Amino acid sequence: MSVIHQDDAGYYRYRGTPKPDPADRQADKLRRLLKANRQRIAFNASSSRPLSVRLNQHIAQALRDGMKVTRLAQATGLSRWTIRTIGLSFDDLLPSGTHPEQQLAVITGLKSELAELEEAKAVLEERRLSLLVAARRLGVMDDFELAALTALQSGDIRKMTWGLQPGLL
Repeated sequence: MSVIHQDDAGYYRYRGTPKPDPADRQADKLRRLLKANRQRIAFNASSSRPLSVRLNQHIAQALRDGMKVTRLAQATGLSRWTIRTIGLSFDDLLPSGTHPEQQLAVITGLKSELAELEEAKAVLEERRLSLLVAARRLGVMDDFELAALTALQSGDIRKMTWGLQPGLL
């Protein structure tokens, strides 16, 4: 802020920054939240891929060590067909000699970790939907900017948010 003295024509001039527009502040806040949400979703996806690979390897190893398909299906909650398909995809495994109960404990632990990641993914996607609804409701960003911030198609955003109210989520 500067004050102009008498030598400068004798009046006061305010040179501070103007207050930002409330709509611009809301748009910036939504941009930050959508960007952070997209990063969390990407991190969640990158965490679940190696976990599911490890789960599949342990299932295939358990099958190779002689564990029954039905027992693995019951322990993992997967269908017998899926267990067989996993077992056939890893044909280069040798018997490990690990006790079946140890293998089941590891498989159950991996399955529970994967379930936790899926729950976290559902929460993140619900949060993303509520942010999209709020952004569309306020009208501070168009669908293409929302698509760029969320890595979704603009048509998908319109379909997802059609008829939803921000308070209902």
